[in-house]
Amino acid sequence: MIISANSSNLEILIAIILASVATFITRFLPYAFLKNLSHNYWLRFLQKNSALLIMVVLIFYALNTTRSVYYPWAEILGILVAFIVQILGKNALVSIVISTILYMFIIRI
Repeated sequence: MIISANSSNLEILIAIILASVATFITRFLPYAFLKNLSHNYWLRFLQKNSALLIMVVLIFYALNTTRSVYYPWAEILGILVAFIVQILGKNALVSIVISTILYMFIIRI
């Protein structure tokens, strides 16, 4: 089913309902399958360290995709600040915001 500007209201409603059901299922299934494993060591480890793991992936992605010739030291400093703030604060949003502000400040000087 392709939804376009010419689609009827019923088609749009069906698409919304299907997307809602698919989203609900993908959110619900992990809880249904893992409810008996709440005291599992590996699940507790992932829950405790998932923010740091995500930040490490984002840092490597940033290192892989940046090709700056003019400000490589600013990028390296921003990445280091993001990593340090993440380790100290354990808040991914704060880490990203602080390192982005620092990077933007450095390249504007």
